[in-house]
Amino acid sequence: MKKAIVVTTFGVGDKNVKKKCIDTLIADIREAFPDYDVFEAWTSRFLIKKLAAQGTNYETLEEVLGDLEEAGYEKVVVAPTHLTPGQEFDNKVVKVVEEVKDKFTEVHVAEPALAGKGPEDYEGIADILFYLDSLEPGEELLLMGHGSPQRHNPVYEWVQQYADKKHLPVHIGVLEAEDHPNLDDVLERLKSKGVKKVFMRPMLLTGGDHATKDMAGDEPDSWKNVVSAAGIEVRFSTKGLGENNLYRSIYIKRIKNAL
Repeated sequence: MKKAIVVTTFGVGDKNVKKKCIDTLIADIREAFPDYDVFEAWTSRFLIKKLAAQGTNYETLEEVLGDLEEAGYEKVVVAPTHLTPGQEFDNKVVKVVEEVKDKFTEVHVAEPALAGKGPEDYEGIADILFYLDSLEPGEELLLMGHGSPQRHNPVYEWVQQYADKKHLPVHIGVLEAEDHPNLDDVLERLKSKGVKKVFMRPMLLTGGDHATKDMAGDEPDSWKNVVSAAGIEVRFSTKGLGENNLYRSIYIKRIKNAL
């Protein structure tokens, strides 16, 4: 039986970031599952088009699954790199697989890294996200996730609730202004708790434009500058979670659970 794993990611425009965060994950998966051929699919048609204009081609999940059908693969595991089971995961992964599942003997979809039903489900996983040893004296951790623009994603609140229950110096917000907890919510929380110093990091697989511009950019509305303007000292890192081998190991476990 020909077997394949399709690592399905949003994509990233920076080749160096891709190498550190996505290519390392794909290498880990190849090592963990030597009996499977490993392929890569992107869900962002915008990024696919942008990279194609620069001479680098990537395929959508629909295209990769079509290629696998033609090549005679019978068992396929779609492994999304999405952080949460949100809007992007439902519309561009689950829905796509549903449309082609009858074309293979077996098709499985692995869960996103932060799949869960409540705060109690993030024991262990949240600690990998936080790695609080990176904090300097007096600092508290501020994580910036993405959020969903048209549908509230409760995962970020659940991880925050887990951190609060453990009395950890962690604060979590999302980039999407229409979702919660957004930057305004984060600022209110930091002020109410009297936080003076934060270490800001992206709660994202890759440290792409969201990390370097929206979070740590020089524009007045970047998270770094907004939080600084509120009188809070900011230190930051733009490294994506994909650079953390312990975080990447979560995806290996998700694939094993899907088999």
